[in-house]
Amino acid sequence: MEKKNLGRGLEDISNIFLSTSKRKEDQKPGNGFSAVTIRNETCASCANMIEGSSREPKCRIFTFESEKYRVPYLDTITLNYANYCEYFLPETAANTDGTKEVTTDSTDHTEENCEIEETINLRKKIAYPDTETAQKDMRKALFKYLEAGYSIRVIELRKVDEFSKPKRKEMRKEDIIIFVKEPESA
Repeated sequence: MEKKNLGRGLEDISNIFLSTSKRKEDQKPGNGFSAVTIRNETCASCANMIEGSSREPKCRIFTFESEKYRVPYLDTITLNYANYCEYFLPETAANTDGTKEVTTDSTDHTEENCEIEETINLRKKIAYPDTETAQKDMRKALFKYLEAGYSIRVIELRKVDEFSKPKRKEMRKEDIIIFVKEPESA
């Protein structure tokens, strides 16, 4: 005779509430960090580290690509987060010019002895808040990049002078653009 089941058993009900078989995509924010220490390095030695406009440390993964990696958004980071971060990328994996080494496993080349030239273009925009120290901060950044071997391509300058006389207000704006002219190709 068949045994009648009056409902779900305690084990079935507890599996509903205590299920550990969640998919990675359904996990709550907080993933991206390990519960235990993974390494003894700081975020300063990570290639994903970005310096914000007001010198606060930011992480490319947790600040700009948090939705892509399904990690919590963090406006700034603490440098010891690297101890627990699963997305830590040592700077040794990045070149000195800021590009990351990309290794490909493509064996579809027609010749075994071939040369491959790969060009990676990076654009970086640095914005400073409109404060009294913005000009000073921009000069510091400019000199830092010049010392690192970068060259100037374009400079945009603006000067605004206001003159006030009785019953007359005069404003003079000057825009100056200095740039390196590209050689014309033949």
